Amino acid sequence: MSSSSATPEVGLCTGKDCRQANGFRTVQRELGRACAVLDLPCLDVCEGVVVVIEPRSSESVVLERVGTRALALEVVDHVIDGDPLASRLRKRRLSGAKRAKARRRVERAL
Repeated sequence: MSSSSATPEVGLCTGKDCRQANGFRTVQRELGRACAVLDLPCLDVCEGVVVVIEPRSSESVVLERVGTRALALEVVDHVIDGDPLASRLRKRRLSGAKRAKARRRVERAL
């Protein structure tokens, strides 16, 4: 992001499994209130709802199973205020091959 006053971006997987997951619309709405939400194609990790924090960064964080308003608000707090990821979100953070696969798909989509 070029400026600290710019609206932060988060990515949201809009693949069929994520769109049909419980809480998708709620998460989409809550993220959209504070962030620019990038609709991403299926990230092929299928543990929806999948959210990507700082999708344009190579250091982006990919979170799975973010299907409640409370979790979406924790993502917003992290993105807007720089609060550390809450333990509930840290447990949902992808790493290794799953994160790499999701990152490749994000890069192709942007």
